[in-house]
Order: sequence, then structure tokens, then C-alpha cells
Amino acid sequence: MRTLAMLTLGLACGLPCSAWPVEDVNRAGTFPEMIPSWELSRGTPADLDPPAPLEPAPEEVKRLRLRLSLDTPLRTTEGGFKGSGFQGSPAVSPTLQAELRYNPHSYWFGGIAFYRYLLEDRQRPWNPDFTYTFGYDDWHPGTFSLVYGNYGGNRLFPDHGPGPGQAPEQRTRFNQGQWSLGYKFALPEALRPLMLFDEKHQLGCSINANLTPRYTDLKSLSTRERKRSYSLGCRYSTPSNWYANVTLFHYPDRTQQQPWDPDFTYGLGYFDWHPGTISIQYNNYSGNRYPSHARSPGQGMPRNGSISISWSHAW
Repeated sequence: MRTLAMLTLGLACGLPCSAWPVEDVNRAGTFPEMIPSWELSRGTPADLDPPAPLEPAPEEVKRLRLRLSLDTPLRTTEGGFKGSGFQGSPAVSPTLQAELRYNPHSYWFGGIAFYRYLLEDRQRPWNPDFTYTFGYDDWHPGTFSLVYGNYGGNRLFPDHGPGPGQAPEQRTRFNQGQWSLGYKFALPEALRPLMLFDEKHQLGCSINANLTPRYTDLKSLSTRERKRSYSLGCRYSTPSNWYANVTLFHYPDRTQQQPWDPDFTYGLGYFDWHPGTISIQYNNYSGNRYPSHARSPGQGMPRNGSISISWSHAW
């Protein structure tokens, strides 16, 4: 928690957002390859998983990766459930997840993830059967990324007869996914002694502009256009693969922010990107609010986060 507190302080001082990997610049002066985001069901393109702590050998760089996870929310009761149509709060059912991610060339990538709800009756229209993401994501500081992610209520087998007050299901609604333009940059050398507990630790940062072409408005129970947000965050990591991260969000038009849209997200845990390893993470993507903003009932508490255990393989 001391690490997370330091990271939050760094963000408040104006450091930027999202995660990318940084090797010990004092030792090597180079940066390792980034393993693209494994955040599947609850994150956004602005929330990336912990990076590889060391430069992988050429034979370790794989184009196709599989990740299997068990994700368990700390809260499995339905109180405070918020959502409508294609978008809403995270599921309150444990899920089994499987993601395939492919890097065809350079930093271009595409991925798809599938979900099995262990409490099937608690899956809501906005809780997905599958999610998908693609784009260009260069981990180097001083570079831009452009990523699309769709984490809404995608359906493998859409129902053609929705219940009362429900919109017809569709396999996906592409225009309700999110585009995210990001810029990564290094922690200035002068700030390293102030922000790091040990010279071998790292703090990776970036800033993102996010756009959802069409989004669900809970008050009017209709869809509206062009929800915009900006995100600013950092990830603190250690050579032993422990990490903590915080991402802060700003909505230029506060009327666009829905109860499930967070003011900030956070996570911590142990993440090893090497194939055949196990990672354990806590993440909270619920409707967290700053102290000056009112929190929607049943949203934005630590128990609205989840713990995941995952295993990966690569070819």
C-alpha cells in the first residue's frame, strides 16, 4: 500500500498515464519489449497490464499468446447493479476467461477474449460473452499508440426476442467501443530518486485521449454520441514482478459520465509475462469517485474490484 500511495502522489503531481515497460536505464539505457494489455473484461485501452521487466531474448518474442484466467469479484450480490443496453457495471459473477492475442507485425496487434459466467443468472445484457481489441501500441517512450477496445455486451448467439424494455441483442455494436490515442514518455531522471523506493524499481507513464462514438445514457435510457474522456496514470513495478497502478480520468462534459464510468481505476499484484507462469492481480474498474464527486450506490468501493489468477502460453 505504501507503493500505491506513492504512485497516487506522483499522479497528483502531474505525471501521466497508462503502463509501458521500462528497464533500468542506469544499467542498460534501453527498454524492453511490451507485452500488450491482458486486461480483458473490465478495463479500457487506457489500462494496460504490467510490462515485461527485462528485455526478452529474440527466441522469446512470440506472435501468438494464450491467456487463461479465473476472475472472481469480491462482491457477488446484485445490489448496486448499474447498466442499460450494451454498457454497464462489471459482472458480479466469477468468470472463466480465455484470450488469444496475435502480433502480426511490429507493434500491431489484435485480440479476442471469451467468458464463461459461473453464476449464469447474474450475467446482464452489458456483460460480454466476448471482447475484442486491436491497434498499434509501441511501448517506447516518446511514441504514440492508437487502440480500439470493445468490452460491452457482445453476444456469441444473440437473442432475437428480447424481454420487455430490452433492446434486441446484437453480436456486437462496433460504434459503442472505445478508441484511445495515447502518448508514452519516460520518468525524468531528476524525479527518479523522489518517486522510487529503490533504483531498480520503475515507474512507467502515459496520457490518453478516449472517445466512444455512441454510448448508453442511463438517465434517458437511450444512446448518445461522442463520449470523451482523458486519462492520466502510472504503473510502479519492481524487478520481482510486483506492481501497483493508478489511472485518473477527466470527463470534459460531466453529463456524459455514467455511474459505472470511473474517476479513477487502480490495481496491484504479481504479474509475470513469461509463458507458462502464473499471475495474481487485484483490479478495480468500478465507478470509483474523487472525494468531491458523489458516488452511485453500490459502486466505487474496494469490494467492487476483483481478484484474478491467470496462466499464459505462447507460440
